[in-house]
Amino acid sequence: MAIRRLAIPGLLLPLLTLLGTDGAMAESTQGSTLEAGMIANEVDTSGSTSVGSVGARLAGSIPLTNYLGVALSGDYLNSSVRTRKILEEAGGPPLGTRSACKFDSTDGDIKLFAHAPLGKIAIGYGLGQLSSSCGDDSVFTATGEDKLTTHRYSFDAEVYLGDFTLAASRVSTDLDGGSTLDTNTFTASWYPLDSLRVSVSGNDLYGQNTYGFTVEHQPEALGNSLGVYVGYSSSEQSPRTSILNFGVMYYFGQNVDLKRRDREYR
Repeated sequence: MAIRRLAIPGLLLPLLTLLGTDGAMAESTQGSTLEAGMIANEVDTSGSTSVGSVGARLAGSIPLTNYLGVALSGDYLNSSVRTRKILEEAGGPPLGTRSACKFDSTDGDIKLFAHAPLGKIAIGYGLGQLSSSCGDDSVFTATGEDKLTTHRYSFDAEVYLGDFTLAASRVSTDLDGGSTLDTNTFTASWYPLDSLRVSVSGNDLYGQNTYGFTVEHQPEALGNSLGVYVGYSSSEQSPRTSILNFGVMYYFGQNVDLKRRDREYR
């Protein structure tokens, strides 16, 4: 993707990070679930652009048998890529009054999972689309159009060890008219309280080592029907990319604590 054919890596990689990294693990077969909420992201790349996004998420799961189920999710994000400073520093053409470009991204995911008392595994497929509203001169270089489609194939596994969960996933993302991105992610989570999860993770997205943490809390005082999370991650190599995530989710039915929700209903 380029704005007037400029800064392709700096714009494309942060947006693809938002488009395809939702990465929820397999749900359980204890019953049908539904959750909806608001999500927000901020992506900053050193020496390049920054991206701010707000949107919505809808997810749920449906049991098929005592051990198998299907999980579905959908995300919508409206993103603002801040380009003025980078283009001015690079001696690029003036942008007039335009200080940012807007993008809309939609992402859907379906997973077939197998659940057991000590863990679960899942295989999934995701379809995403990123569209630009930055003017006629703004196109994705891979397609020559103002839209980019991604196809995502995933394998997830979790193991439960008391108050700890160990998880691994592999995701292959095919870019429309472009290359394939393979990502391996490893996550370790701890539940100091049944309503609180602290997770640390690492992945090799875009060939860089990226490490992060996430804290999610589901207040029992609110009837276990509302959850909030915040996460931060940063790449190890230069240019360094930092990502801040925030979300608030409302759960319909199945008012259980967070630890049980993660392991039996998500």
